[in-house]
Amino acid sequence: MLAGILHASYNALYKGSIDKSVFAWWFTLVATVVYLPVLVLTSLHFPWKGWLCIFASGLVEAAYYIATSEAYERGNLSVVYPLARGVAPLFATLWAILFLGERPKSTGLAGILLVVLGIYLLNIRSFAHLLDPLRSLKEGPSRFALLASLCISVYSVLDKVGVRYLPPLIYIYLVLIVALAVFTPYILFTGRGAGIIVEWRANKISILVAGTLILFTYFLVLTAMRMTYVSYVASVREVSIVFGALLGCFLLKERYGPIRVFASILIFLGVFLIGRAT
Repeated sequence: MLAGILHASYNALYKGSIDKSVFAWWFTLVATVVYLPVLVLTSLHFPWKGWLCIFASGLVEAAYYIATSEAYERGNLSVVYPLARGVAPLFATLWAILFLGERPKSTGLAGILLVVLGIYLLNIRSFAHLLDPLRSLKEGPSRFALLASLCISVYSVLDKVGVRYLPPLIYIYLVLIVALAVFTPYILFTGRGAGIIVEWRANKISILVAGTLILFTYFLVLTAMRMTYVSYVASVREVSIVFGALLGCFLLKERYGPIRVFASILIFLGVFLIGRAT
């Protein structure tokens, strides 16, 4: 829950960026600089399975950045966002059952489904537009959003395995280094390099805050993964979407209509059920 609040906080800063891809690149770079002492003070003698998880997760994390950027630039936020964030817990639960041998309780599964339904509804403009994200799957932006959701689920499962071999903080730090190394050529080769200085000058404070929060936020998520099923954690962490919507309501004066209230209730009820199952 704390990770969800922090995630929502730096994503509120994300909304004010000029180019979301460049902003993401900047805060990832800042995170690797701010937390450099973690690397300096830690021995890097880890099992090869841990290193395999680091490189695989870093590659998938970079793919998530790219897919999300393409989805948001090409599509309507209210259509692609429910797909990008809402389907990930379902994928994560499936992979955890198939590959990690997790067996969530019926109460936990019910909670996961409520969270997924709530996330889906939270960004729908009205009940009249209920099926818009599903109808849009034949279009490019929604396919990128679904790919982003798939990436979230894959790196979540990889990270669950990775923290068996490494401390969570050093693990996610190394993952971010790999992600940054892969994401940087994408920024440069897609013509966004010219926007790097512009983004820094316009949003340097937001970048510094987001870069400081991102690694600590995921450290909390990984610590939670050490305690319980990844299928539960992948769902509960998405409570950040509710906090993000509330921040948008109070800080950006966005409308928080009846459908958002209903969706938020579903998400918190789902989190409650997952908590009961843990």
